[in-house]
Amino acid sequence: MKKILLLIPHPDDEIVGTSAIVQRKKKQGCSFFFFFLTNGVLEKNEMWPWNRQNYENLLNVRINEMKKSLKLFEINEFCLQNIPTRQLKYFIKPTIDKISKLISKYKIDSIFTPAYEGGHQDHDVTNCIASIFKKRLNIFEYSEYNNYQNKINSNTFIKKIGNEVCYQLTNKEVEFKRKALNIYYSEKTNLNYVNLRQECYRPLTNYDYNLPPHEGVLFYRRFSLFSWHPRVDSSHPSEICKILNEVN
Repeated sequence: MKKILLLIPHPDDEIVGTSAIVQRKKKQGCSFFFFFLTNGVLEKNEMWPWNRQNYENLLNVRINEMKKSLKLFEINEFCLQNIPTRQLKYFIKPTIDKISKLISKYKIDSIFTPAYEGGHQDHDVTNCIASIFKKRLNIFEYSEYNNYQNKINSNTFIKKIGNEVCYQLTNKEVEFKRKALNIYYSEKTNLNYVNLRQECYRPLTNYDYNLPPHEGVLFYRRFSLFSWHPRVDSSHPSEICKILNEVN
C-alpha cells in the first residue's frame, strides 16, 4: 500500500470516513490521490425554484470548502467530477474509465471506497464501481454511516467479518477531524451524527448488489414520506440495485 486512490462521493466524505485513516497512512509513507466523484450539490432542476438562480454560488461555496479541506490534509493530487449529487448512477462507465486512467498515470496500487451500507446512494454506487478493480488492486472500504436496525450508526460496519481495522482517534486526531468538519459549513446540519472517536476500514467485501445493503429503512430513505423535498432522496433502493446489477 504505497499510492492510494481515495474515492470520495461528495466533498466532505474524505473527512466523515477517513480523516484519521489518511493521516495515519501518510505517516506510514503512503501518498494519496483524492478523487471527488461528484460536486456534492443538487442538480439545479431538483432545487426549489427560488434557489435555482443561486446554483452557481452554492456550487462555488462547496468547491471552495473542498479546496480548504485539501489544504488542511496537505493533498496536492486530486480531481473533481462536475456531476451533481445523486446523479453518479448515470455516469458509472465514464467514472470507471477515469479511475482506470488515474491508476495508470499515478501508479495507484490501492483504492479506498465507502462501504455498501445505504448511507447515500452515491456511496453505494461508488462501492460498486470500486469492486470492478478488485482483481487488479488492493481495494478497501471505509464505513461512514448507516441506519442498520433503524438506528443511526457512524463509522462502524453493519456486520463485522473479523478483518476490520479500527482506529480509536487520539485527542489530537479528534481536534483535527472537528476542525476539518467545520470547513464544510454548508453541510453543517448534515454532519452532526459523525463519530469523532473511531474510524474503520477493511478489504472490500463481496456484496450482492442485487440486494439493498441491509433490511429495513436505509439511511437515505429515512424521510421518504417527504420525497417532494429537495433535501430528501426520492430514489428507491430497488432502482439503485437494478443499475448496480447491470454494472456487474
